[in-house]
Amino acid sequence: MSYNRPSFRYKKPEAQNGDLRTPLTFYTSQVEEGVDGRDVSYKKAFYTMGQVYSPSMKDIEIASGKSMRAKMTLKIRDPLADYQPENQHFVEVEDIRLTNKKWQIIDIRPDFDNRDFLIVIIGGGQDV
Repeated sequence: MSYNRPSFRYKKPEAQNGDLRTPLTFYTSQVEEGVDGRDVSYKKAFYTMGQVYSPSMKDIEIASGKSMRAKMTLKIRDPLADYQPENQHFVEVEDIRLTNKKWQIIDIRPDFDNRDFLIVIIGGGQDV
C-alpha cells in the first residue's frame, strides 16, 4: 500500500535573466592630484545588470551598525574573478526614477539561497 505523502524538500527561489533588468555600473574612487586635494575622480570598474529592491530589515540593521542608511539592495550575478565589489567602491543605478548619483557600498554578501548571486547593500550616510 503506497501513500501520497507531500514533499517538504526545500526549493531554492529561482532568479532568471528577466529579473535582472536594471543597469548597474560599479566605480572605484581616488583623490585627484591637485592644489585642493578634496576632488574625487571615479573610474569605471564593472558594468552588469541586476535586480534592485527595497532593503530588508536585516539589511537595515547591517547598515545602522555601520552608521549608514541603507537605501537599496542589489542582486547581481557573482562575477567571480572578473570583479569583486568592495566597501570603498560606488554604484550608479541607471534608472530613470533615480538621479545620476553614485551610492556607496555598505555591505556585500553571497546569496545563500543561490550561490550564483551576490547581495550588495548600497546607501549613504545618516543625512542622505
